[in-house]
Amino acid sequence: MKKIVKILSCGLVALTLTGCGKSDTPSNGSSNVITFNDAELNVTVDELYKELKSRYGANYLIQSMDEKLLNKEYETDDDAKNYAENQLKIYRLYYGNNENDLLNAIRNSGYNSLDEFKEMLIANYKRTLLADDYAKKNVSESDINKYYENNIYGDITISHILVRVNKTDTMTEEEKKEEDKKAQDKIAEIYKKLKEGKEFAEVAKESSEDYATTNEGGLLGTFNKGEMTEKYNKEFEEAAKNLKVGKYTEKVIESSYGYHIIYKNDEKEKPKLETVKQMIIEKLVDEKEEEDKKIEYKAMIELREKYGLKFNDDDVKAQYDNAVNNWLYGE
Repeated sequence: MKKIVKILSCGLVALTLTGCGKSDTPSNGSSNVITFNDAELNVTVDELYKELKSRYGANYLIQSMDEKLLNKEYETDDDAKNYAENQLKIYRLYYGNNENDLLNAIRNSGYNSLDEFKEMLIANYKRTLLADDYAKKNVSESDINKYYENNIYGDITISHILVRVNKTDTMTEEEKKEEDKKAQDKIAEIYKKLKEGKEFAEVAKESSEDYATTNEGGLLGTFNKGEMTEKYNKEFEEAAKNLKVGKYTEKVIESSYGYHIIYKNDEKEKPKLETVKQMIIEKLVDEKEEEDKKIEYKAMIELREKYGLKFNDDDVKAQYDNAVNNWLYGE
């Protein structure tokens, strides 16, 4: 049987202990959980607790307390429920929409029912919200202003002249060098025409190998932050952003399409900080979470401290401290 994708709670697998049938719950530490004809083989509550604590104590407690804390901090709204349902759809697809296979996998992973598994998915959703809020608290006004100065600009309209390099994997190194030389010779000829004062649009119509834009004088359109990076690459966007209106790049910019000479047709006024501040904060939050892979652990540790976490069992505390150390400093 396929194994279900394991869902972790701060690096610890959720554990659920179940019993079979109904019986009286032992009321104190010396009560027997199980009995035999030979009383020496009986297992007491204290013995079971000691054994479970040594093996699973911190794991189970962390799972249990984190769900309680997250439910205290965030309500289970429609977004949380929709997230859990969408995740379940992915699992169902993984198991070919065979509900029995899905349920068996869920039980093998330590969950008694689909509802219990959904609660864990909702907890994961809330854990993401917590990480976002934690990162957001660490975004300063200085961070926002710096990002605004360095990255925000008005819409840019650009044109380009494209020179392709017709190399294939079947070519020899000599043949590839020859194609590179042809491209560089063509680029030199294009720059010669531009420096002689010929209009960029006219040179694009004559020489560009982007045949979708040649009739428009190489016009690519209007772009804003990130769009040119997504379509071409970061170097392309930086070059376009740094150009003055009416100027072209003094050296070609290489992308997967070939070599580009970029021309800036127009640039709109930079938007006010107030209108883009929330977008900047969201971007900086994403960057912080991308840079710090431990941020979810740190956020959860802070939440436990916020609610005054204390341990009344030194052994469990030692396990918890060890787990925290592994989360923050382990590989």
